[in-house]
Amino acid sequence: MRNDNDPLVRLMRPLLGVLAATFINVLIAAMIGGALPFEYSGRAWSYTALVLYVIVGAVMIFRLTAEAERDFSPARVIKWALSIWLWPVLLLASRRR
Repeated sequence: MRNDNDPLVRLMRPLLGVLAATFINVLIAAMIGGALPFEYSGRAWSYTALVLYVIVGAVMIFRLTAEAERDFSPARVIKWALSIWLWPVLLLASRRR
């Protein structure tokens, strides 16, 4: 029995997409953090800051797009992964509308 009024059921595909994009971006943040020319503690703090940025971006992108998204596809996951890095620009653009 499927209940379309349940928010978890209604938002399942966008939630899966943003979680997959967040997973990809955490791996990218690890590669960026590991490649920085700092000592271990500097790389660790850089990675922590990048992961926090990605998590905040994932929440913001989910809030901005969850109601409009209905598809779950690799193209959508890539779009969300890129959008998570660009979330301040997208947030400003949505505020100006």
